[in-house]
Amino acid sequence: MRTQREGVMVLAEAQKKCGRSVFEVLQTLGIKRSTYYRWKKQEGMQPIKRGGAYPLTPEEERMIETTKEERPGLRHRQIQGVLQGKGVYLSFSSIYKHLKYRGRVEPYARRRAPWEHPRYEVWQRNLMWGCDWTKIKIAHLRWYLLTVIDFFSRRIIAFDIVPTVNASHIKGIYQVGLKAQDISLQSESLPELRVDRGSPNTSWVTKEFFEIIGAELSYARVRRPTDNALTERFYGTIKQEEIYLVGSYPDEQSAREEIGHYIGYYNGNRPHQALMNFTPAYVHQVNNKTALLQERKAMKTETRKKRKEYWINVEKSDSLNSPILSH
Repeated sequence: MRTQREGVMVLAEAQKKCGRSVFEVLQTLGIKRSTYYRWKKQEGMQPIKRGGAYPLTPEEERMIETTKEERPGLRHRQIQGVLQGKGVYLSFSSIYKHLKYRGRVEPYARRRAPWEHPRYEVWQRNLMWGCDWTKIKIAHLRWYLLTVIDFFSRRIIAFDIVPTVNASHIKGIYQVGLKAQDISLQSESLPELRVDRGSPNTSWVTKEFFEIIGAELSYARVRRPTDNALTERFYGTIKQEEIYLVGSYPDEQSAREEIGHYIGYYNGNRPHQALMNFTPAYVHQVNNKTALLQERKAMKTETRKKRKEYWINVEKSDSLNSPILSH
C-alpha cells in the first residue's frame, strides 16, 4: 500500500497530465510546495522544471564533481571556466549551488582594493604592454622575475630571470616580446610599454632606445599601482600558485624551467575571470571581445538546449513508467 507521501506525488503528477497545475493540487490538499519538492528530492525524483529553469543533468553534475576532485583548489567561477574550455557552459550560480549542496564550498574573504581603477581601456592585442619585475629566490639568493604582459589579453608575452635589473634588460625583454609576436622594429605601430618610475625605466639608455624605434614609453603615476594593475595582479597570482610554493629554486635553470612551465599553464590553461573565463592565450588569438561574447552566448544557448532535451526525455520516460491513477 502506498504511503501518504507517495499518494500525494502520484496524484499531483496525474492531475498535472489532466491540465491542472501542481500548485493548485497542493493548495487543495493543504501541502506546501517546499514540502512536496523535498519529498520528491528524498525519493530521487528531482523536479523537471522549477522557476523557468531546468536543473543540472547527472552528467553535468559529474563534470562539476570530477573537475573539483581533479583540481580541489578551484572555486566555482574557475570551474565554470574549465568546463567552458571544454565547450560546456554552466552558470556560476549552478556550479556554486551544486558544490554547496555537496559541502564542497570553502570560505573565502575578498579584500577591498585600496586604489581607484586605472584610467585607460585597451581594445586589441599588442596595443599596450606592461613591464615590471618581482623578487624570487634562487639558491636562497635574491633574483628577479622580469615580465611583459599584454593589457588586452593578459597574456605573458615574454619573461626573463636576472640577478639584477638594468636598462639593458628592459630593452632586451621588449625586443624579445616583439619577436615573439612577429612585430618588426620598423613597424609603424609598436606596442606602448607601461612601466613604473624605477631607475632602469627612467634611464636615458631606455628612453633613447624607445625614442629611436618610435615606441611610446608610458610611466605610471607615483604610488599608483593600479596604473600597471594587470602586471601587479599577475605577480600576485604567480606568487600564490608557484613562487611561494617553491620558496627557493635550486639553480637558475630550474627556475627558468619551472616558471616557464607555470607561465605556459597561465597563458594556455588557466581560466581568467576578467576574460569571461577564457584563457589569455585564447583571448589573444581571437583578438575580438564581441566575438568572444557571441561564442560564450552560443555555448550557453547550446548547453541549455541539451539540458532541456535531457529533462524532457526524462519526463517522458517517467510518464510511461509511472502507474495510472484509477478514478
